[in-house]
Amino acid sequence: MKKQNELKELETEQSENGKETTIYINPRTDFGFKRLFMEGLKAEVRLLDLLKTFFPDSLGGATHLVVKPTELLGDIESEKRVVLDTLAFIDEKTRALIEMQRAQKPLFVQRSIFYTCRLVSKSLKRGEDYDIPTILTLCITDRTLPEFADLDGFFHLVQLRRVDGKNISEKIVLGYLDLSKFAALNPGQMKDMQFSDRQEKWGYTLANVGQMELQDLSQEDEVFRSVFEDSMHQKLTDMEKEEYKKSVLEYEDVQAAVQYAREQGLEQGLARGLEQGLEQGLEQGLEQGLEQGREEGREAEKRQLARNMLAEGLDPAIVAKISGLTEEELHNLARE
Repeated sequence: MKKQNELKELETEQSENGKETTIYINPRTDFGFKRLFMEGLKAEVRLLDLLKTFFPDSLGGATHLVVKPTELLGDIESEKRVVLDTLAFIDEKTRALIEMQRAQKPLFVQRSIFYTCRLVSKSLKRGEDYDIPTILTLCITDRTLPEFADLDGFFHLVQLRRVDGKNISEKIVLGYLDLSKFAALNPGQMKDMQFSDRQEKWGYTLANVGQMELQDLSQEDEVFRSVFEDSMHQKLTDMEKEEYKKSVLEYEDVQAAVQYAREQGLEQGLARGLEQGLEQGLEQGLEQGLEQGREEGREAEKRQLARNMLAEGLDPAIVAKISGLTEEELHNLARE
């Protein structure tokens, strides 16, 4: 009863002061994701529940985890530096990596494979045998990845298999959660929904919590109740509110830059493809021209995306991670 009275007071204050425009923070922003899964007393409980939900066969009996530093340096200076979104150790033989894709990054699946392999290579010391730990990689995306566009469902597991479908190892598992498959909910809808399983409940929560209201607060499930309670915008300090506002602006800038680059790249690619297709003539020429146009369009999209983000003042390291361009390419792009 006390908890319900506190929530009622928050709701009343929300409507009277007229200053707060967001009741819950968006977990797809960098600030929101870290607050839910890396900070606070219940962050590790939520993170473990999320991982156990999507990797039940690997983590069914897990009871705790430890969040680790997210920067992985190469063994030699020339190797690529890796900065992960979230890294957790469940036990001595199980690691979990979580990546939140906030824009449609080029080669994202390949990137996730590379990150997974880096964790494998960092797990063994000189002289040890090759008993590698279990590496679980959970990728949460805002859009459907091309590699899974022909599949139904919102979650896809990838494992090492032979061509006949038999697993050769259960120690490398990648999962891709597509939040675009979850319909937007109106305030008040979520508390009355009947979810088919916990995966669906997590998907709807991550996709919609930023637009929810106090009436959606789950009263029965302690984990999801903590998601809503720790996502309340009013619980942030003034400094945290400023950090969140900056994180939202960065998120929206990236989304806008990606959309603009996509439109520009598509227009340029189609124009170039049609031009070459007409020059080469008939069916074969058109097909080849369109294919080259699409390829040049994708390259133009990457470069335009980088230009837009650099123009908005985003850090070059973030631009490189999102666009897939190297630091040298970004340097040359800035000089054009």
